[in-house]
Amino acid sequence: MLCEGVENAVESGSAPTWTPPRETPIDWRTVDRALRAIRRSRAALDAEEMHWLREAEALQIWRPLGMVSALDYLERALDYAPRTAQDRLRVARALGALPGLSAALAGDELAISAVRELTRVATPATEAAWITAAAGKNLRQIEELVADHRPGDRPDDPPDPTARTHVVRFELAAETFALLRQARMVLHDERGTNLSDDAFVGALCSTLLDGASVAEATGRAKYQIAVTVCQRCRRGWQEGAGAQVAIEPAAVDRAMCDAQHIGSIDGSAPERAYQDIPPSVARFVWRRDGGRCRAPGCRSSRGLELHHLVHRADGGSHDASNLALLCSACHLAHHRGVLTISGTADHLEVRRPRQASAADIAELPIDAGSRAHVGVRVPVDGATSIAETGDQDTEVPAFAAHQSTEAVPISSRVAPVDEEADRGATISAAEAGARSTAEASAAVAQGSTEPRPRSNTSSGAHVGAASRLDTAILRTQAKAALTGLGWKPAIACSAIAAALAAAADGMTLEQLIFESLRRCPVPKA
Repeated sequence: MLCEGVENAVESGSAPTWTPPRETPIDWRTVDRALRAIRRSRAALDAEEMHWLREAEALQIWRPLGMVSALDYLERALDYAPRTAQDRLRVARALGALPGLSAALAGDELAISAVRELTRVATPATEAAWITAAAGKNLRQIEELVADHRPGDRPDDPPDPTARTHVVRFELAAETFALLRQARMVLHDERGTNLSDDAFVGALCSTLLDGASVAEATGRAKYQIAVTVCQRCRRGWQEGAGAQVAIEPAAVDRAMCDAQHIGSIDGSAPERAYQDIPPSVARFVWRRDGGRCRAPGCRSSRGLELHHLVHRADGGSHDASNLALLCSACHLAHHRGVLTISGTADHLEVRRPRQASAADIAELPIDAGSRAHVGVRVPVDGATSIAETGDQDTEVPAFAAHQSTEAVPISSRVAPVDEEADRGATISAAEAGARSTAEASAAVAQGSTEPRPRSNTSSGAHVGAASRLDTAILRTQAKAALTGLGWKPAIACSAIAAALAAAADGMTLEQLIFESLRRCPVPKA
């Protein structure tokens, strides 16, 4: 067995045991060799333990020993702490389907701590890429590499800020712990619901950072946060004491409701800053709403923010009738799509889909006043929406790019096609593709197996078994998806053109969207 091999190595002197300090210390090279030998032995032992833990779980060896579960066995028989036991068991289960990581652990290419992080995201299809990406990196770098990805992602996939959470641990005295529980109870009663850890800590931080007293209508921000927004993909990063922390799109939309814009930071000279909502309007709204959150059931007077009932992207104004006070928790919940807020300031309508019946949820309308601007806008009834500002937009089907390789059909809206940017992707081509799809659907409904004749005005677009469309339709649909994600039309066209130029023929729509998204640089921290 491997354990016997380690004992023999120690007895033979190849892995020296620890000795008390001596007057003449041994050579540092000997110490280095000993520690490296122990590391290799530990890696081999960890790999073997992972194998036997899977065998133990398959045999349920804790039952004849009078224990209740595998975790109970690891804690009582192997003396692991509860958290360590959970991690060991999770890694052992994951390695059963990841032979590459198992071999890297047994061969001392990766330590168990690195394997523990990689098993959070690696799958049989992606483990080779993760092993290559982790080569030569320490544990901290591997944690950063994994943090913004989900299971099934590849290391070079665009990071997802919502995939990362931060674990904070405090050691409190008994009286401080009692104060913490009391503060949490006050916030629970004030907001009428149990707060998550994230909402609770956010409320505490907002209270500390508030420069004015509760419910004081100053008309100006009590404190400021700095958010950098990419002009290409609308991703955002919040500055936190010298660190650039990636934030989700909902948090970016929430910050944009009432912000001071300082312009581009890429230029050589600063631009003139401007405020979204005039201070006089902010003071009026604050007094009108009584310095409390307007969401029914929430009585919070802390962390209040101004919210546009009709979003700015849908043509909403800064008039007081289009503004309402919301606490930070309700405001973020709306932009995440949990709360549906519509109407005017005098007749505010708030719906909580999770508290409604199934019939109410199915009939819940999504219009310009109630849609949260998170990702691509998807109407509930599946119909394609029309923009309400500017020229009339063209309706085309589009696909959303997800972290996985599957494509989900949605409806989106796209601005009129730019001939010069799209190189001939015209409106008639999109309409011809839509008619071709409708005719094919009608033929299936009538039970006909004969292909219908193609119109003379058709651009040659077709819907095949492999879901491949011609270049013009691909450009139009990819542009619809990118502009729905917040990209500027000109930048979206440029990214699509670059993706098509670098790719081989026969690219599918989801591949084109994915390659276009990869052409957005991440700002340096």
